Amino acid sequence: MFGVRVSILGVIAALIAAGCFYPPVTQPPPDEQQEVVIPLPYDLAWDAVNAVITKNSFHVQAQDMTNGIIEAVGPRFTLHDADCGKIKSIAGTYTAEPEPNSSSVYNFLVRPRGPEASIVKVRATFNSSVNVPLRKSTDVDCVSHGVQESDLLREVLVQAKQTHRPVFANSPRAAPSSAKAQSSTPATARNQPKSTSSIDKAAAQPGLPPSMQGFSLNLRSTMPNLPAPPPN
Repeated sequence: MFGVRVSILGVIAALIAAGCFYPPVTQPPPDEQQEVVIPLPYDLAWDAVNAVITKNSFHVQAQDMTNGIIEAVGPRFTLHDADCGKIKSIAGTYTAEPEPNSSSVYNFLVRPRGPEASIVKVRATFNSSVNVPLRKSTDVDCVSHGVQESDLLREVLVQAKQTHRPVFANSPRAAPSSAKAQSSTPATARNQPKSTSSIDKAAAQPGLPPSMQGFSLNLRSTMPNLPAPPPN
């Protein structure tokens, strides 16, 4: 009988010492905190989002430009990024810390919004194993605080200002420069009368036969006076 009582007390003590897990109670971030409109057409918006993903050293797992979807894996997250719940044990209640094997996945969605604008959305999913005393480790979907999403969207806005189409030398955009160069000619140079050429001067000389019109001739001959030819 005494042994049975000891066994019962041992089970009760183990149950008391065993911890409990309380799931996260944080509410997901609102939609306006996870999306932004940028003044770029769809193809340039797609390039801007990919540039931000590269700068953050995310690993792209899948992407589909036709549907505007990019799935990228980020680094290990912290309690600053998400709520993984609480653990209650004999020592008290404390916040569940993300384990070293925790993962963060970012889903980007790019959609056209008219011909010259696009909407970019990002959703973050955080997952970590939680170790509860005297219980088996379990995987938990942690709830985002919206910090990483807001930071990424700010980076997308900055990148959008730096994203432009390439300009080539023979493109229509380069034409105004040549027109500007012509318009920059001084008005005095354009309004000056055209100087008369030597051909024009010769043509204006009276007394020349038609066959010699257009040639510049010196009317004052420097040749000596030659005798007249003998009569026939």
